[in-house]
Amino acid sequence: MKQKRGAVLAILMVFLAFFMSGCWDRVEIEDRGYILALGVDKYDPSDLNKYESSEYIDLDRKTQKFSPEQKKPDIKTDQKGIDPQTKRKVKPPLPSSKNEYKFAVTVLFPNLRTIGKDSKPDEQMRFLFVRPTNNVVGVRNYLEREINKRLYYGYLKVVVLGRDLVEEPGYVREVLDALNRESDIPQNTFLLVSETTARDILNTMPLVQPVTGIHLFEISKNASIYGRVIDTPLSQVVNSFIDSNCAVISRVEPGVETLKVAGAAVFKNFRFVGWLDERQLQIYKLLMGKAKHTFIDDLKYKSTYVPFITTEIQSKKKIKSEKGRLKIVYNLRIEGEVIEFVFKSGYKVLDDPMRKYIQNELNKIIKKRADDLIYLLKYRYNADVLGVGDFISKKRSKDWEKLKKNWDDEFKKIDIEVVPDVKLRRSGTIY
Repeated sequence: MKQKRGAVLAILMVFLAFFMSGCWDRVEIEDRGYILALGVDKYDPSDLNKYESSEYIDLDRKTQKFSPEQKKPDIKTDQKGIDPQTKRKVKPPLPSSKNEYKFAVTVLFPNLRTIGKDSKPDEQMRFLFVRPTNNVVGVRNYLEREINKRLYYGYLKVVVLGRDLVEEPGYVREVLDALNRESDIPQNTFLLVSETTARDILNTMPLVQPVTGIHLFEISKNASIYGRVIDTPLSQVVNSFIDSNCAVISRVEPGVETLKVAGAAVFKNFRFVGWLDERQLQIYKLLMGKAKHTFIDDLKYKSTYVPFITTEIQSKKKIKSEKGRLKIVYNLRIEGEVIEFVFKSGYKVLDDPMRKYIQNELNKIIKKRADDLIYLLKYRYNADVLGVGDFISKKRSKDWEKLKKNWDDEFKKIDIEVVPDVKLRRSGTIY
């Protein structure tokens, strides 16, 4: 009997040990550094030195509201990054023939103390670090040797790729592979391409939302509302490269007090081949069925512009053969409303012939822009970001077997026609 009690007690002790041990790997929230944005540039020693100059550090202190007691010591190091006074290594070594870096990675995370009760008004809202490295995601491990935070990618909002970096297809592949493999990084993290360097973008403090990562994330999230912005999450970009070796990634433009997400970068075989401006991106979204709303503001009647905003959009495409050649036809059915005109002008927007005029002009505008975009993609970029090849492979597999061997040339020969059909439904309300 005693043996049975002992056995039961032992099992109970083991059972309790599992459930009373707590979270052995728990990290307190104030000890975490939640990375909200990553910037990846091609490493350039001269450019990096610029960001370590005293002028830049002074500017950095002003924009980040450093208090006088928070001033960083201006430490001059030798070629190996060692402070000659303390003999301690305080910076990454400068590049040499033995240690050439590939990337300059910018890491941004918020200062959680600023949201607490004891926060000080002059305390900086965020921390930004730039480090040369050969491993984009692995830069976290190097930074943790210098700061007292456990860095975490689970809340990463945006990754900005620098202009120089996207010229190197091998580097783009490495960055995408690293982001895609890291299990902590959410697949809905937005990718953006900078017109300059990613560092410049993340170093900007927008007035409305000073934490740059959140600012860019919220603009990208609103892409479905504003027709001139497209959301490009990591998973979508990776799938585009897998399906067609091409992709479209949002563009971000730097400013003094704000950042602007507008237009997109076009990639083929992981190499940047050109930009789409805002109007070209509008049409691209219409053709791809990604536009929920869009805004056309260049329709003019006499001396007045007639802005048109869409309320419903349907995009359908079909494939047919004409004279032995394949033809892709996009049928765009668009409904919308005129939101401005001329007060007490006597014009009745919804009555003919005014309605017909507006609809016909909008059809012409959309048709012209679509033809220009298709020409750009076929003959200048030679990038099938519309997914024409993928569509043919699903609908005409036998034809695709013949075309895929030389798709770069065959893509130019495919006839693509866009047929818009605009319907004006409303004209606002005038009392």
